[in-house]
Amino acid sequence: MKKIAILLSCLMLLSSGANAQDKEALKAQKEAMKEAKNAFKKARNTYEMSIPNAQYGRKETDFERLATALPFLEQAIQSEYTRDDHDTWKIAASIELEYFKKLENETKADPDNEALRQSFIASCQKLATYAVKYDSLLALDTKIKPEEYKKEHTQYQLYAVNGTIQILQAAQNASNSDDQAELAKGAKYAEQYLAIMTKSNLMKDFENKDLPSWITYAKAFRAQSYLNLKDAPESKIVEAYTDLMSTTYKGIAYQSLANYYSQKGDKAKQNEYLKQGIEALKGDAEQASSRATFVVILMQNCFQMEDIDGFRKAAEIMKTEYPDNENAVNAYLMEGQLAFEGKDFLKAKDIFMQASEKYPSEPKCLLMAARSAWMHAQNNGSKKDDMEAAINLFKQLEAANPEDPELWGESLYILYNNTQQSALAAPYKKYYNASK
Repeated sequence: MKKIAILLSCLMLLSSGANAQDKEALKAQKEAMKEAKNAFKKARNTYEMSIPNAQYGRKETDFERLATALPFLEQAIQSEYTRDDHDTWKIAASIELEYFKKLENETKADPDNEALRQSFIASCQKLATYAVKYDSLLALDTKIKPEEYKKEHTQYQLYAVNGTIQILQAAQNASNSDDQAELAKGAKYAEQYLAIMTKSNLMKDFENKDLPSWITYAKAFRAQSYLNLKDAPESKIVEAYTDLMSTTYKGIAYQSLANYYSQKGDKAKQNEYLKQGIEALKGDAEQASSRATFVVILMQNCFQMEDIDGFRKAAEIMKTEYPDNENAVNAYLMEGQLAFEGKDFLKAKDIFMQASEKYPSEPKCLLMAARSAWMHAQNNGSKKDDMEAAINLFKQLEAANPEDPELWGESLYILYNNTQQSALAAPYKKYYNASK
């Protein structure tokens, strides 16, 4: 029994100690709550006593007095007892609106003052953030009437838009910079703009004919900033440009990612984005030039990587859809080269002849057709008819390019000699390198 009594005594002591601690914690909690609410009241009262008021003879905002509200406002924003109260954020937005208007006027008066400009952007960020936070909490208030909420909602949308327009402009300026710190800001500004305009409750029903364009610009500025930011994670770059693929800048998105992986030496990923870009831009007349460029690069990459199937698919697109492109001739030349290297010289000759007929101003087409015919003749026992066929092609090359004997001179000398036509070979001897 003694043991039980002692144990009960200990429990009673522990219980009384816990009660004392609870009381102290509750007291501290009440004090903290009281302090936070008092800070909010001081911030609100100071704001109301600082803004223009005809009754008190104030025609302009008293910024010296208003500045004294800022520490109290910060305390209210940080405290767990007031940070979830929509009134806290309404006062925060109201105070920041005064600074926004002041800095906007000052910036217009002194547009080259970069320090002033940065202060203005910081104010824009705060105003938009506070407006979003106020609206998100006000929407949860079951006591507010729908018409009252709508009025506040619409008003604070305008505050946010005024701030975000400047943030978007700052994102554009920073994304075009070569300075790494500015590029980091560009990404941050664009991210903030997109978060507010596409994810916040405040802006979900905002309507403006220019809004889709603004959002697209923000995505472009974000992507450009991340791409040129040296320490930007690869995932951020890919995510930003992937998000741009659903916009009018989709061609730039695929091109940028293809170039990014090309610089990293990853041709497999480069080719993947080229293929995606070719498919995505199919039928897009405005971006036909970009698509053709993708086809050319993919064609060359596949050829170099000996991806014959990939090359042929790209070459077919080039030949059928972009026959007038300055690089289209390369589709034929590379296709002919594959046949030439595979020792299918007749097929090579046919491909090169097709190219020569389509692109008569490109002498390499006829040159390779002539060489293919010559190689076929050699592999086929140097029959007279085959040798004459090669000679005829080189003669066509001479007629088309008389000023460039390097293309046909030596070859005709050798071919005529090999076919026992010494008299015909004689005029070409001067072009035979072995005789020099």
